Amino acid sequence: MDEKKILQYYDEIFRFSYYMTGNEEAAYDCTQETFLRLIRFYGTYTEKRKFKAWLFRIARNVCYDHFRKEKEIPEEAVTLGLSPGRAEEDKNLARMESGQVIRAALEKLPRMQRDVVILRFYHQLSIQEIATITDSSIPTVKSRLRQSMDKLRKLLDEEEFN
Repeated sequence: MDEKKILQYYDEIFRFSYYMTGNEEAAYDCTQETFLRLIRFYGTYTEKRKFKAWLFRIARNVCYDHFRKEKEIPEEAVTLGLSPGRAEEDKNLARMESGQVIRAALEKLPRMQRDVVILRFYHQLSIQEIATITDSSIPTVKSRLRQSMDKLRKLLDEEEFN
């Protein structure tokens, strides 16, 4: 696999790491570590797996390692990859507030359910790719996705009334 093809995933892995960690500096560190592990373990990659799913699995494990080192998941809110200056400030503020509510609701989900939601809706990965990344069966991924969406609806409905 050539270098350009591998580097095309850098931004996606950074966004994923940022969403998982909630911290830009930690996301850069996790992204760098993901690509270092890619280089280190590229010899174990087999073509029967999709490369993108394999790379996201590495990134997921790196983020989990980060949490183990930090001993806690950050409380601060994230902006879901929004950059200042891309849109009007009012729209950005509304999105950030919405992102904070969603982030808070996601944090209340069990880790495996949260991962499925992030991979499916923020990275548009297929159910099959998510199954590969999480080392789960397709029915398990579908079940986690359904359960997490039900829980998120309830959590967001509760938030709306608070």
